[in-house]
Amino acid sequence: MPVTQVAIPRRVRVGVIVPGALMLLIAWGVLAVARDHGTVAGFVEMWLAMSVAMMVPTVARPLMRAADGSVGRAWAFVAGFVAVWLLAGVPTYIVMAAVEWTPFWLAAAWIVAGAYQLTPVMQRQLRTCRSIRYDGDAARYGVQQGWRCVASCWPLMVAVMVTVMAIPGTVAPLLVLVSVTALLCWEKHPAAAPRAIAALGIAMLLLAGGAYVTLGGGSGHPHASGTSTS
Repeated sequence: MPVTQVAIPRRVRVGVIVPGALMLLIAWGVLAVARDHGTVAGFVEMWLAMSVAMMVPTVARPLMRAADGSVGRAWAFVAGFVAVWLLAGVPTYIVMAAVEWTPFWLAAAWIVAGAYQLTPVMQRQLRTCRSIRYDGDAARYGVQQGWRCVASCWPLMVAVMVTVMAIPGTVAPLLVLVSVTALLCWEKHPAAAPRAIAALGIAMLLLAGGAYVTLGGGSGHPHASGTSTS
């Protein structure tokens, strides 16, 4: 079945794509310099930047469908979508603060994310997340797409966040974030086959197990600490 192309009116290109590109650039800039992961404010900063930089590009098709020629509707969609991801940051922070992120737990996070890729629940949520059906309320549509995307991507986003917090430097964490963003954009495209998505989950399981063994497994030395409320 051919993929429907959504036309982008000029006023939407100017009113959404140009400032949207600036918003994404700022978000990626924050991810490049964010180092204060040990406070609530530092966590919120990084989670918001990840939600904008990594997740908004994955819903470009629904965003343009919601805009339907209106700049206001486009930004209403983005606001609703990002608000849901910010809310999803609450359980994320609880999980991160509860765990001392040793190699064992880092590997476990990726195993959970990889195993979730193989579940019918994830596949169903991914199908609805790809949808560009629109009922006319852009903000509500953004919220709906946000919930769908959280339901399909949250375990992977948690695994990514704890991983980049554990990797020193700037270049390597950014490479991880860019690579995962590209995978998420591919995954949400209608052309991505269920078998390929399942293969990605299996690859994540294998890589997590290999990394656990390579990094020393049960050595007990933490590569990243849980967040702190101080």
